[in-house]
Amino acid sequence: MTDEPRSPLLSRRQALRITAAAGITLALGGGLRELIRTGGLQRVRRTELRMGTPVTLTAVHPDGNEARRWITSAFSEMERLESILSRHREDTPVARLNRSGFLGEAPDELLEVVRTGLELSRRTGGAFDMTVAPLLALHRARFTETGNPPGADEVSRALERVGYGRLQVEGATLRFQRPGMALTLDGIAKGYVVDRTVACLEGAGAEHVLVEAGGDLAATGTSAPGAPWRVGIQDPERPGESMGTLEVRRGGVATSGDYIHIFTPDRIHHHILDPRTGWSPQEARSVTVTTPTALEADALSTAAFVLGAEEGRALLESLEGVEGLIVTRDGREVRTRGFPRYVAG
Repeated sequence: MTDEPRSPLLSRRQALRITAAAGITLALGGGLRELIRTGGLQRVRRTELRMGTPVTLTAVHPDGNEARRWITSAFSEMERLESILSRHREDTPVARLNRSGFLGEAPDELLEVVRTGLELSRRTGGAFDMTVAPLLALHRARFTETGNPPGADEVSRALERVGYGRLQVEGATLRFQRPGMALTLDGIAKGYVVDRTVACLEGAGAEHVLVEAGGDLAATGTSAPGAPWRVGIQDPERPGESMGTLEVRRGGVATSGDYIHIFTPDRIHHHILDPRTGWSPQEARSVTVTTPTALEADALSTAAFVLGAEEGRALLESLEGVEGLIVTRDGREVRTRGFPRYVAG
């Protein structure tokens, strides 16, 4: 769910600066106030710590108390899902799988995420791979212990324990084919939880919902009549600054960037690793992806980052309903043909 236990990476993947986090009314001018005043609607927004990051739920509904109950229930559902999908808690199914290499009677939610992740791994040619955990552990350990990257021989040995094709799914059973393999859902589970949270709120009756979890976003409805939700895209060269504002009416958005968790100040070594080579990709600075679901956006932003500008764009353009913006190290903006227009600055 997060790349590290809760405290050290509280702001992991905050590549999208959601203007709603600072105040949705500020982002939308007077439109939402007018909606509330004339339509008898109320905006309810709450932020809590979930999945190692601040999570903000926003719902607009005529009954504020009802909306608050829905949000409380949605946060409870997020906690339940984290207890299944996190690898950082010792008692979760993912943690048990990583310890023993085998998990029988896996929960339906875990099976859904794993099966979807394996399909995305196949579609991306292995650029997205949930079994990359041994490589992540190696890089973090070496930089923590020595301040230097691991040796090429160490990376080669770790690569022997990486490969989505070595994760077997048979019914409700998960099994690794090699000792020492481990699963990380960091690049997909948060998006899945965000999608499930939106569905939970919609199922309760909320028609206008925004869920943001440390950079993974899903929305439905509108922020005001005819007005979409607005999302600030993080500038990869200027921390805390926005490249521009993206309008979102329904679906998921996610960004992967080399600035989120770095091992070296020059960002040559960072938390995104190519599962095929064992090293951090060098061409992209950030990738923003819009898709029908936050789960897909979460995984595909990582895959496109690994593939680089042209291969990444080709991947995204080959998938229905998927658009993306890739910012390279030399400042180029490489976008798919249908990437939504955004207001610069």
